[in-house]
Amino acid sequence: MQRTSALHLLKSISKPILVDGGYWKFGRMLYVLTDAGLITVDCRVFDPMLGPIEFSLKHYAEIKEIAKESESLEENQDLDPDEKLFLFNDGKPGVPYWAFQPHDEAALEEYVFSSDITVIENAFIEQALSGKIEPWEGMDEKKLIEWAERVAAHGGQAGTVG
Repeated sequence: MQRTSALHLLKSISKPILVDGGYWKFGRMLYVLTDAGLITVDCRVFDPMLGPIEFSLKHYAEIKEIAKESESLEENQDLDPDEKLFLFNDGKPGVPYWAFQPHDEAALEEYVFSSDITVIENAFIEQALSGKIEPWEGMDEKKLIEWAERVAAHGGQAGTVG
């Protein structure tokens, strides 16, 4: 693939594409690819996408009992954050859920919580679109071609690219 064809492919992205760069030394790297360029999100402080969050009927019953010991879920020190989130959103036992945390230390009502991971990915993408975009035109040829090949291997479709 040459620079011109790579640029053409990347500029023809019709809907933003989420790329999970995986975990490294200090955190997780996520990327959003648009027709305009690349948005890099460095998740060193917190991971904005959590899941799957799933509890058995037995575990669900246990955390419901623990929750009764405090006046509010926010104040409860005995529940893990994912357990609080699950209860706050009326999660159902045996169903995997995912969550989008818009910022570090977000209140329970600020999260997006869903059994559909695409809802979570779209919430992340929406927030990321307000970030700094590195234009495709300004990218060196090697990096540009690497991104184009990843998109081509994925079929150029919106969604998560590994």
